[in-house]
Amino acid sequence: MNIFEPFLYWFAGMWLVWLFYLASMNLKRARDKGLLMKGTFVYSLGMGTVVIPGLALNWLLNQTFNRLMFLELRTPPLEMTTARLKRHKKEGGWRAKLADWYCSNLLDKFDPDGEHC
Repeated sequence: MNIFEPFLYWFAGMWLVWLFYLASMNLKRARDKGLLMKGTFVYSLGMGTVVIPGLALNWLLNQTFNRLMFLELRTPPLEMTTARLKRHKKEGGWRAKLADWYCSNLLDKFDPDGEHC
C-alpha cells in the first residue's frame, strides 16, 4: 500500500460528501421557495438519490476519516459531521480552529440560511 493512498481515499470521500451536501442544499433551497413539494416524483428522486445516500456517506466519513482528522477515538455512534463541528467550535482549541475553517470554507457559504454550523 502506498503511503499516500489513505489520504487519497480521505480526499475522495470528502469531495464526494461535499458534492452530496451541495446537491442537498440546492434541494433545500428549492423546497424553501415552494418549488419542491413532498409527495412529488422529483421530491422522491431527490431524497432517494441525493439526501439519503449523502447522509450515509456523511456518517461513514465522520466515523472514519473525520475521527482521525480531529484525533478522537470515541464519538457518539450516530453523530454526523455538522454535529462534530458544532461541538468542537464550542469547546475551543485547535479543533475549534479546524472546525471553523471547515464550516467557513465548505459548508456555511452554501447553506441557504448562510450558517450551517
